[in-house]
Amino acid sequence: MQIFTDVVLWSIIVKVVIGLTVTGLIGGIMWPFRSVHKEWVSLKETTKAIQEELVQQRTNCLGTLQHQGDRQIEILGKVSDTLENIHLSQAEMTGYCKANSLASSCRPRAKKK
Repeated sequence: MQIFTDVVLWSIIVKVVIGLTVTGLIGGIMWPFRSVHKEWVSLKETTKAIQEELVQQRTNCLGTLQHQGDRQIEILGKVSDTLENIHLSQAEMTGYCKANSLASSCRPRAKKK
């Protein structure tokens, strides 16, 4: 009976040792894959965060450009009005100068004494 118990006990111990060894080997083999998987997930999350930030910046930029475009159109209208007024003033001044030069050439010259 003693021999039978020793054989059974040793077979159980051998199975436990083999099971723990196999588990350790599988864990050792799987450890690099787990760490690579964690790093992959971290990189994907970082990429997603960067994507969301870029979308937000693009949206803000487009909104700002649209607002500035409206403001720029308003300013260009004012500049156009100002240039039109300058053009009209310049035309008046040119007409006045031409009329003045024609009037001075049409007057008879004074005779020298």
